Amino acid sequence: MSIKSKFLLFAQILFLSTLSIFAKAQFFVGLGAGGNQNHLITNVSNLISTEYVPIDGFNIEIPIEYKVNDWFSLKSSPEFIQKNYQLQRTGFYKGVYQLSKNGYLQIPLSAQFSFGGKLLKGYLNLGGYGAYWASSHIKGAFANPLNSPAYGTSNTAFYSLTVFDYQTSYYFDEKYQFNSTKDNRLEFGVYSGLGISYQLESNYKVFTEFKYYDALTDQQKKYQSEQVPRFNETGSVSVGFLYELKAKIRKAKIRYSQSNN
Repeated sequence: MSIKSKFLLFAQILFLSTLSIFAKAQFFVGLGAGGNQNHLITNVSNLISTEYVPIDGFNIEIPIEYKVNDWFSLKSSPEFIQKNYQLQRTGFYKGVYQLSKNGYLQIPLSAQFSFGGKLLKGYLNLGGYGAYWASSHIKGAFANPLNSPAYGTSNTAFYSLTVFDYQTSYYFDEKYQFNSTKDNRLEFGVYSGLGISYQLESNYKVFTEFKYYDALTDQQKKYQSEQVPRFNETGSVSVGFLYELKAKIRKAKIRYSQSNN
């Protein structure tokens, strides 16, 4: 047998072996959606009457699961996820705020450990993720002394006075312009998840899952000295379904075998 014939035979055996492994494994793909709440973790102790508060958002995902056996799987869920937050002033500056709605394209990858019965299962996910800060929109209000004079100060009790009793408010609502020097648009971190799935039919199952994402990279590049880091911390809940592709892979193997006989 020539070297070429040996190579072709080896390639066919390798390909058929790979298809055999795929046929025994279970591949699932589906769709999920849900809501989340994001916290911007940073230090504002050097800012007077200032705080960051978490803001709700939404996420939509395409879960992909490779089930190795009954208790272990590999899973990835490419998704679009919002990571929103709001900076707001307190006390005398109450009413001054900036709401940031941030959209990320995110790819988590994890090991999934399952437990439970044949139809109803619980599972735990442990892994990491990478994300790209794709969009941002900001809206808010601040006191603007250049506008017309404020009104109502003569009828307002002293203890309830705010900056808007002395200056008029200016509202803005616009697309955020990214700064290549300041903004770090790549985010990497770790995540964990807890979920429940239920097998509806032989090829379909539904799930609900809670995920916690913890960013390890600063939202800002290192553009100045003594810079205060900013990290996203996000909790999300999603529901969805998964469809098994095992039957289609088995058919591909059968067709290939028949064509070579």
